[in-house]
Amino acid sequence: MESDVRLSKRLTAIADMVNMSGSAVSGPPDEYCLCDVGTDHAHIPIKLLLDGRISRSIAMDVIEGPLEKARQNIERYGVAGRVALRLSDGLDAYRIGEARGLVIAGMGGRIMRKILLREPSKSLDFEELILQPQADPEFVRSAVRELGLFIDREKVVLEDNKYYPVIHVSHVRTEGPDWGVHPGGEPLFREAEDLFGPILLRERDPMLKSYLLWQKGVNDRILHSLKRARDNSGAVLDKTALILRKDLLIRTALDYFDRV
Repeated sequence: MESDVRLSKRLTAIADMVNMSGSAVSGPPDEYCLCDVGTDHAHIPIKLLLDGRISRSIAMDVIEGPLEKARQNIERYGVAGRVALRLSDGLDAYRIGEARGLVIAGMGGRIMRKILLREPSKSLDFEELILQPQADPEFVRSAVRELGLFIDREKVVLEDNKYYPVIHVSHVRTEGPDWGVHPGGEPLFREAEDLFGPILLRERDPMLKSYLLWQKGVNDRILHSLKRARDNSGAVLDKTALILRKDLLIRTALDYFDRV
């Protein structure tokens, strides 16, 4: 029976990827410990524990306030004996061998990249990682590649008019999109995959296409404003170059969607 804990669409998408049934890393719930970094109110571990999807959890946050709120929540739902709360900057308080799965969510991609690469042996200790950057997902995906891990599932969630990528990572090699021949070559493809997601592209995910079209519209409006400003300062030129590069990546991705 499912619990009465209600998660947002974004948090639900994250929870759904933990210990996924039928995946290469799934196992009996009574053997599964989840490490939740940036746990905030511990909603994900509580939901998974009450639904019988995991047996234990380590819930960590860098700030004492959220940990206190998490403590109140785990006591309210009667799971205090199965959740270890730790004050921790990233994975600093994690000890190798303690957990099978890792969730890092609710922070920027640059910060997540630092957490993943600061102590690679800890990141590599997990059978699966579920990563949900609030911004700059390319920094997370490139970190996964540098670790020698693989993205095998991805989802885009639209919540409160914002698009959120949810990324599932394992040690199992997976194939990305078949780009074929393109003038930009491999560097352009890798940049597009880091920015938009190799599995989302491979599967031609409709929510990703919706995001690409939305982002293209945003970029077009920014470029129009920059041209009207007639400002040739270095800062404006740099911003224009960045927007044009992202526009190229978006068009490359959309071209892939349009292939038969």
